[in-house]
Amino acid sequence: MSLSTGATARTASPKERSLWMLDRLVPDAGANNVPAALRIGGRLDRPALRTALTAVVRRHDALRTVFHAADDTLTASVLAPGETDLDVQEIAPSADGPQAALTAFAGTPFALDGRPLIRVGLLADGDDDVLCFVVHHLVFDTVSAGVFTRSLAGAYARVLRGEQPYPADEGTGPVPVLDEPAPRPQSTDFWRDHLAGFDPGALETDCGTGHNPARPTLAGGRLDHTLTPAATAAVRKLAKELRAPEAVVLLAAYYLLLAAHGAGPDLVVGTPVNVRGDGAADAIGYHVNTLPLRTAVDPGESFRALVTRTRNVFFGALSHADAPVDALLAEVARPGASWRGSLFRHVFNYVPAPGDAGLAFGDAPARPEPAESGYCKFDLELNVLATPETLSLRVVHGTEALAEADARALVRRYDALLSGLGEAADRTVAEIEVGTDADRAALRTGYEEAVRAGGTAGFVTSAGGREALPGVRGELCLVATSRPAADDGGYDGEHPQYGPYRRTGELARRGYDGTLEVLGRADRRVTVHGVPVQLDRLEALLASEDGVRAAAVVLRKGDDTDTGGLVAFLAAPDDPQLLDRLRKRIGAELPAAAEPGSFVVLDALPTAADGRPDLAELERRAAAGGTTGAGGADDADGQLLADLVELWNDVLERDDVGPQANFFELGGHSLLAAKVAQRSGKLAGVRVRLADVFANPTPLTLAEHLRAARA
Repeated sequence: MSLSTGATARTASPKERSLWMLDRLVPDAGANNVPAALRIGGRLDRPALRTALTAVVRRHDALRTVFHAADDTLTASVLAPGETDLDVQEIAPSADGPQAALTAFAGTPFALDGRPLIRVGLLADGDDDVLCFVVHHLVFDTVSAGVFTRSLAGAYARVLRGEQPYPADEGTGPVPVLDEPAPRPQSTDFWRDHLAGFDPGALETDCGTGHNPARPTLAGGRLDHTLTPAATAAVRKLAKELRAPEAVVLLAAYYLLLAAHGAGPDLVVGTPVNVRGDGAADAIGYHVNTLPLRTAVDPGESFRALVTRTRNVFFGALSHADAPVDALLAEVARPGASWRGSLFRHVFNYVPAPGDAGLAFGDAPARPEPAESGYCKFDLELNVLATPETLSLRVVHGTEALAEADARALVRRYDALLSGLGEAADRTVAEIEVGTDADRAALRTGYEEAVRAGGTAGFVTSAGGREALPGVRGELCLVATSRPAADDGGYDGEHPQYGPYRRTGELARRGYDGTLEVLGRADRRVTVHGVPVQLDRLEALLASEDGVRAAAVVLRKGDDTDTGGLVAFLAAPDDPQLLDRLRKRIGAELPAAAEPGSFVVLDALPTAADGRPDLAELERRAAAGGTTGAGGADDADGQLLADLVELWNDVLERDDVGPQANFFELGGHSLLAAKVAQRSGKLAGVRVRLADVFANPTPLTLAEHLRAARA
């Protein structure tokens, strides 16, 4: 491969910079890699394949576009055709099988150092070759994959016949990069209005791991599932009955599924759309806009009404797809320091039947082979692959947000939901059941086993008042062992199956096997920067650290800059290494938002009459700014802290930032955070990663991090 030499450079677009931010956040991951693979019925001629590959890459300027990353700038240029010669790599086999070998090849990151962002490999698997190509998303998308595959197959066949890779009637000059037109003002206005007032905190579900690490790995898992005939038939029946594309019916059901798991009621789901214009269908490049489709799930409306609103949102978005939504990130309020996007955490993608049936490389037939990079940018990506006969799901999930059991449960429930919707178009959302026979059995078994064992029988209720599905967090309710007298006022309600119950205020969830897990007090669950944090769980972690005799955490109310955060009070010795150990443990075990902005070390915590920490007194101290001690405002390196406060003011274009001000609460986003990382590193004389800013979003906490890095 060649490095870029004299090509004219241009500044990267906001859409390209958005992708780059993800590379900077997780520099050792191939989260932006777009892989595809084909199983070839036989062996490919290596020299012929290399000749064809070189011709295709030289043909398309997009495949010769390279990027240079330096500090907080990203520039792009196009290599001359003669500067690009690619080798076909031999992919090493894996003891875990061909999929593991392909994932290792697909997940290796690219360096943005002027080299081409494409690699191609062959894996010998039995009598077959598996052809795998991987391209960075900066110059490629899934539509490009089909164009590239067809071009490569055609060029390869001609080379085998002794012909030129491209026939004369197709021209010999390079295909320029498609220049997308500037967005229309009305499209920008549409998205600004569409997202006005949106609270990204509504995207949080009550299922999954609850882990939102400041330094993510972006590790992803994949599940494949073919919808049952009943589900497929129901979708296509509803599409005709409701006069909506089946993609809209499937999307409306996806909203309903997410809402049943605690998201919403105001929901945004991202859906990728091809923005190539007329006459540019075969353009290779990054020409996708992921549209944030926003709608509300109202329990009192019918599914028919939800489909109608979803259809209106869907077509309204498509008609304004020319405006890159990435450019609007700075205008959308962010809930706080999270690497997750502020617009959506769940993706829906409807893909019609592929058009590569009968594809061959010479005389060797080729068929698609699964290829994954092993990474996922979102909590859940639902890809629907539609053929005239079937609807299949390819589900990719972020393993830091959803364990495999959670993802499998969501897939099964989606199938069951679709099956039941065929006769439920006019039922209200509240009347539509989301759950499988296995879910109902787990709920029933868990309750009955508790009764038989003579233990406390209970159930978990969701925010909407229904019994929560297995794996979904909610409030624990205890069921009466016998029916109370009619005038007994000690019960909070009556479950239609279990009878009278009392609310406990405890947060719990029913496991997929029916076991009941109590997670802590519901009234000690707070939302920090849009992320739920269980304070008693955080306190237990702090108190388990060597030397910490007691711990209590309170949420400080916002000050005049509308910031707030957690303050941890510790009864502990004066240990200069204590905070560093605690921050590492919190980062490894809890969401990033659970890391306190301030730590206060005391000889002993104030206690209430019952002997427990006096939370009211601690809240008063936190509000009064009583953050003396470890991690408090009396920074040992006052100049560094002052410089960081000035940096916050400069980057955010403000003049009222204080040491505790959260960068993201004040309108910061990933592009601006990159500037903070670069400039703060120069201030302290150390390397600062983008993830460090997400993990330390206030001048005070970043100053502590920089001092530790220098030490």
